[in-house]
Amino acid sequence: MRVCALTVTQSLEWCVRERLILKSQLTSSTLRGVNVFNIVFNLPIRINDETQLRKLFGTDRLSLEASASIVFEGVITLGSEIVFSGDCRLGGGTSVGNGCILTNVDLGPDNKVRPYSILSNVKAGSRNLFGPFCFIRDECAVGDDCILGTHVETARSAFASGVKISHHAFVGDANIGERTIIGAGVVFCNFDGSDRQSSEVGVDTLVGSGTLIVSPISIGARVVIGAGSVVSKNIEDDERFVQSRYRQTGG
Repeated sequence: MRVCALTVTQSLEWCVRERLILKSQLTSSTLRGVNVFNIVFNLPIRINDETQLRKLFGTDRLSLEASASIVFEGVITLGSEIVFSGDCRLGGGTSVGNGCILTNVDLGPDNKVRPYSILSNVKAGSRNLFGPFCFIRDECAVGDDCILGTHVETARSAFASGVKISHHAFVGDANIGERTIIGAGVVFCNFDGSDRQSSEVGVDTLVGSGTLIVSPISIGARVVIGAGSVVSKNIEDDERFVQSRYRQTGG
């Protein structure tokens, strides 16, 4: 893949003349009072300097830390007050919302990072949805068509394609199988007091809201775990795990 590296002296007009971007597609708009900047790149472009980044998008509300670089491909949409650090790549069709912080991030095509999300040392495929207010960190790998949504935190974990974690969950040191759904308030209890422990969750599994997964543990494929469960032992494929509860009585 050819990547064009820009220097500080190369202007927006130079990019248009060299057909690296389409002038007709270089737009800035306001959505609900927020500035949105959109560029179509004909060829992948590597930016190594904050001044060049700001000139390219026509705004001083984007930041690129010293010694950092970012590659843009295809249609890129950026909000305001975004900070890039380390080595980043955004695939075509990707949008990043206001206030996000991206460090050593490699995003494939058509990803959407909603506002005020932090992604650090993350590699993701296509058509994923992150945030808002998510924290995806420490060598996470994300497949295609996943949701790591509102106030979701993940660390050192792998998410196969189609995983859905819409809001308020923590997943650490886990491998999550395809099309698995993890409900709100689920916590992977990955620290035993001295070391981190790992978890495995199979494909097409449903983990109910408020569940605690106590690592180390292996949960099979097509498992259903009832809401509010505490899971501390392995579960085989196709099982249903629902902890007994006292019947609630009204007064």
